[in-house]
Amino acid sequence: MTTPNADDQRRQLRASFENLLQEQAELSADDRSFLLHHFNEALERQNLDAPIELDPEVLRNDWAAAVDVLMPGVDASEREFQIRRFDDTLEPLRRDAVKDAVEYSRRRRDEGEEAAAVWLNQRNAQRKASQAATPVANSDSRASSRKPAPRNPWGNGG
Repeated sequence: MTTPNADDQRRQLRASFENLLQEQAELSADDRSFLLHHFNEALERQNLDAPIELDPEVLRNDWAAAVDVLMPGVDASEREFQIRRFDDTLEPLRRDAVKDAVEYSRRRRDEGEEAAAVWLNQRNAQRKASQAATPVANSDSRASSRKPAPRNPWGNGG
């Protein structure tokens, strides 16, 4: 499988961003033009062969700055609402599984598949050990002497 060259990647990213902007009904044509201009500048400076850094806090700070530029007269509650909306979008990037997938991909690229697999196996073992060591909330020492709860025949957890 061939990877697209940097110009193709830029065209694809630009088209995706333009589509995203068109879906934002609350943006004026001037706002769209402003955002697209800055996106294009950033895209031209970006080395597309460099590893992608998905730091949710950096993205959040960038979004907060963009809200300030796009909505200069907005009150604090509306500003916080816009930032919370973006935070909700970023939430998956804060999950351990997503962080591990990004790190696995980086290690696979930099160190090779075997080294990345070793790291991932160690990471999964550490996570299991950590989960096993974490006491269950609301448990007490008499829990082991109780009868097991009846099994739910429908298997829906309730």
